[in-house]
Amino acid sequence: MRQAAALWVVRLDDPSCSEADRAAFEAWRGESFEHEAAYEREAVAWARLDRARALRPGLQRPDADLLAPAPKPRLTALARSPWARGLAASAAMALIVAGSLSFGTSTAYATAIGERRVVVLDDNSRIELNTNSKVVVRFKRGVREVKLIKGEALFDAAPDARPFVVKAANAVIAADGSAQLAVRLGSDGAAVTVRKGAVDVDPVRAEAKDDMRLTAGVAAIYDSRGTRSRAVSEAEIDRSLAWRQGAIALNGQSLAQAAAEFNRYNHRQIRIADPSIASLRLAGYFQTTEPTSFVSAVTSAFPVRASQGEDGAIRLSRRS
Repeated sequence: MRQAAALWVVRLDDPSCSEADRAAFEAWRGESFEHEAAYEREAVAWARLDRARALRPGLQRPDADLLAPAPKPRLTALARSPWARGLAASAAMALIVAGSLSFGTSTAYATAIGERRVVVLDDNSRIELNTNSKVVVRFKRGVREVKLIKGEALFDAAPDARPFVVKAANAVIAADGSAQLAVRLGSDGAAVTVRKGAVDVDPVRAEAKDDMRLTAGVAAIYDSRGTRSRAVSEAEIDRSLAWRQGAIALNGQSLAQAAAEFNRYNHRQIRIADPSIASLRLAGYFQTTEPTSFVSAVTSAFPVRASQGEDGAIRLSRRS
């Protein structure tokens, strides 16, 4: 299986790789989780072969996020966290779009707009990155630390003797055992949803009262206004993670919110040209990379018309 995975990595990296080759690869990878895991491991190994070339002066500058100094750990937060007493999980490293980049004990992974991928480590922990996302993984003092630089990711930690820590928007998120949690960065903080297990959220710049322990079925937001949490149903969590299947699940969101969500996945943007239609409420499942299909559904269900702007964007306005 490992040899087959390595052969696929080499073939897909070849500029002459055809669409038929890629279709055959997707069929092979979809046969089992073991195939997917084997491929991702070999892809990481293949990418690291180019590390010296990638760091050679004149060709490519090292990723700035890899060179950023890691902040000193907050011992008070660590002492409060259950994983500090031995309940821990190992971090997962994310998928590759244009390859990974390593520097010392850190590795950066990223996705481009409209892409999502998964990487599985030897301990079967993994990270799934959504569109236009990036993480940096650092290994130090027996801790696997993942910093979410931008975007959104689902962290699925397998049990391990090493702690699993996610850092996002000036907060430390420490996971128990085999926790599964989604983290999405916002303009002024982040949202955390726990699907399995439990996590401690410690906003670095917040007061002690803003520390939270979240269990499965709880979502929280932390930003400059503080922290707040609420219970969420399994169906709501599934909708928020519909991107894993390449979909956007709407359940009462406004047209403005839906347009902003589609814009995360596409270079061609949707713009609300008429504020009077921004609050229209929508429901349904749509493919993330098919904004025109979404627009067609909107113009069919509401008095909305679509036109193309000079920059190619889709402009929505009220139909008279």
